[in-house]
Amino acid sequence: MNDSLSSESFFHGAKKAAHKAMDDHGRPEHDEFALHAGVAVEKLAKAVLVSKNPVYIAEIRNNSADMVLYLGGHLQVDEEKVRTVGAMEAIKRLRKINVLQPDPQLDLLIEMRNGAAHTAPDSTLAEGMISPLARTVAALLGDLGEPLDAFWERWTDAVKAAVNEQEDQVFRDVQLRITQARHAFEDRFVGLPAEVKEGALRAPQPRNEEWFVRPTEYLKDGIVVLKTSGGECPACGGQGLLTFEPASRTATNTHYSANGFGCYLCNFEASGPDEMAALRKANTPPMMTTVSVSHGPTLPPEVLKALDEEDA
Repeated sequence: MNDSLSSESFFHGAKKAAHKAMDDHGRPEHDEFALHAGVAVEKLAKAVLVSKNPVYIAEIRNNSADMVLYLGGHLQVDEEKVRTVGAMEAIKRLRKINVLQPDPQLDLLIEMRNGAAHTAPDSTLAEGMISPLARTVAALLGDLGEPLDAFWERWTDAVKAAVNEQEDQVFRDVQLRITQARHAFEDRFVGLPAEVKEGALRAPQPRNEEWFVRPTEYLKDGIVVLKTSGGECPACGGQGLLTFEPASRTATNTHYSANGFGCYLCNFEASGPDEMAALRKANTPPMMTTVSVSHGPTLPPEVLKALDEEDA
């Protein structure tokens, strides 16, 4: 039998496609993610079927008897005529022997994969397909007796977070985006001297004049924000930028709470109170969460005017 139809060959093909899928998701290119994720599931499903019996990947057609004999190693067939099952049929066979369980989200992922080859799938749906990919791969690896980290390598922690049902979806999303930004940043320096990356991390951020906290601009809804250097980025280790919005105000003080974080080096971003709470909960460098500013008639006129308009 052709070596390309061995369990090992399917395993390595699945691993390559799965890593491409995770890279696609982080860029984000969700249509390509759906395509590569579906390929990964199909190849790993075939790896499991072949590991049990090579004939289990035979496609049932007019020449199915020849395929069974060929895959069984007792007949020579022109390689161009070799046909194996598709993704959905491979999954159905694995469900029949209780390797996989019914999973509507996995079925949707395979449908999107098939559509991605011809028409663009729904990118919003594709973005949320990390979980069915991760749990299906975990089930198939378990049957093969292969460890998760041998397959996912640098994506292992992100995949584990994606299927950790003890955490809420926002936390899982933030954890995944941290990992994606980290890998995208690291990939930019592959093959380059270490000092190139170190120099990028030491370089001042654009708008370095905002190193100290001071009111500088407005959000789109007109609320004054504060910008400051927010410390180490959880993804790349560079200096990120925190944004703050007013939480409460007295006659002499305005209290601001962090409402966003961004890093121009690796493009990791978090916004809103839920994502900022998830960012603080994650295993990341500590970040400033609140700022209190004392004010009076010495503040710049435009700031006083903005604060007065806010109270109006």
